[in-house]
Amino acid sequence: MDFGEIFRVILKRWRVAVPVLVLTVIAVVIVYVGWPTKYQSTAELSLIGSSAMASQPGNGDNPYVVVAGLDPVASILASDLSSAEAGRQLAALGMTSGFTAIVPAFAAGPFVSLTVTGHDSSAVRSSMPIVINYAQLRLLQLQETGAAQTPTAGLIRTVVIAPASSPAPVLKTKIELMAGMAIAGLVLLLLLSFGAEGRALRQARSREMSDDSRLIEMINRGGEAERAPDEEEART
Repeated sequence: MDFGEIFRVILKRWRVAVPVLVLTVIAVVIVYVGWPTKYQSTAELSLIGSSAMASQPGNGDNPYVVVAGLDPVASILASDLSSAEAGRQLAALGMTSGFTAIVPAFAAGPFVSLTVTGHDSSAVRSSMPIVINYAQLRLLQLQETGAAQTPTAGLIRTVVIAPASSPAPVLKTKIELMAGMAIAGLVLLLLLSFGAEGRALRQARSREMSDDSRLIEMINRGGEAERAPDEEEART
């Protein structure tokens, strides 16, 4: 069956197809208007070596020269920021949006990507500075725990290498839901249209068979009527 045949069936069964099409369009519009839009802002931090590490011979007091061994520290920081305790502390600081911290895939250095997501763009914008400051503070706190305090010159620090982006709408989920509604409506339209076509064909065949049966019955009755006088003459 080609597209022309499918289109022909849909046009023929328009009484079924049109209501389904209208309901599908309405459902898609409702999802587009009613489904809350999410906004997202991202920033990226880089860990840099301590001043003691940078002052070593050959490093030229450049903290970026000594970042090669800091990848494990970046992973530890990202895991710590993703903990439930960190979520509670961020909420206490006034953050109301969702938040994730990850080490970017195939990162070429000790980077931590911060993402804030929420339904209010202004809340997302105001939450990002809270997250950045908290991440920088947590890195210092992780180094200061324990019996032996890390000297100030030995502290690993963070810098913002990618400033927070403006909150942008994230439409992926909404588009997927709209596409799912449209596909479901199309499938339902085809099923109902072809179902109606199938029922109509079966009814037509049933009527044809009934007409054929009546015709055969009439022919049989006509033959019996013709035979009756012959039988009567034979008896007389």
